[in-house]
Amino acid sequence: MIGICISRLVNLRPCTNSSIQTMFQSAVEDGQKLVAFYSGVTCVYFPIIMSVLYFTDYLYSIGKYSFFPVIGVILVMECGKYMIGTCYLVKRNITGGGRYDERYIIGSSKKNNTKNRMREGMKSSLLIVIMIAVYFTIAVLFGAQVFSKHEETFMLSVLLCVLTVFPGCVHMGANFVINLIFGQKPSNDILGTLILRNIQLTLFGAWLGAFVIPLDWDRAWQEWPIPCASGAMLGFTAANLLMVINVVPKLTKRNNPKSGRKQW
Repeated sequence: MIGICISRLVNLRPCTNSSIQTMFQSAVEDGQKLVAFYSGVTCVYFPIIMSVLYFTDYLYSIGKYSFFPVIGVILVMECGKYMIGTCYLVKRNITGGGRYDERYIIGSSKKNNTKNRMREGMKSSLLIVIMIAVYFTIAVLFGAQVFSKHEETFMLSVLLCVLTVFPGCVHMGANFVINLIFGQKPSNDILGTLILRNIQLTLFGAWLGAFVIPLDWDRAWQEWPIPCASGAMLGFTAANLLMVINVVPKLTKRNNPKSGRKQW
């Protein structure tokens, strides 16, 4: 009996290793699908928002409190992306084969789910408030006027926080964003790479947009903080577009039957 059991275990071992490798490859592919969905949706709705801003007089409300409805649309779209992505991609695959890492669903597999979500929401809200203050302080240190332009600087800080911190908190959690802020790069995590690129290109776009403010062109769109906000939104869109360009060919190659044939 002992010899039979050992022989069965030996025979099952190669199959088990093969199945683990298959599940790992499937998880990588599904992670790419999730990122392709997130970035693809952003590449559709964000250019629409910018087109509405640039072809209407609403562009000049970027630095005013009347810009909050646009920020609200961005918040709703980011939350909608997370809900659709986790419901139709992540949870479906967890039910079918358990391939996804639980980090893609914040607090889904933990006990006391409601308490964990409340704790995560409070932590994310506190982080967002802190980062708004940090962005405001950095803008002042770079030359923004504290008293005469405080409304404009505050709205720019809110916009930057919505484009950089909020998506990371929604999709990966506050702890992940804190680690990114302190310089810890995501390893072998394509969704973390997307969030990191969003932060980098959004801030780079805001910094690059500041170069046109001191130029003596006397254009209305040169007023603070319109160029910086425009650059931030363009950088955010560019980051998602780059991820689509990077991920979609890989998915196409994986799903192409001819690419999977061995060349002898």
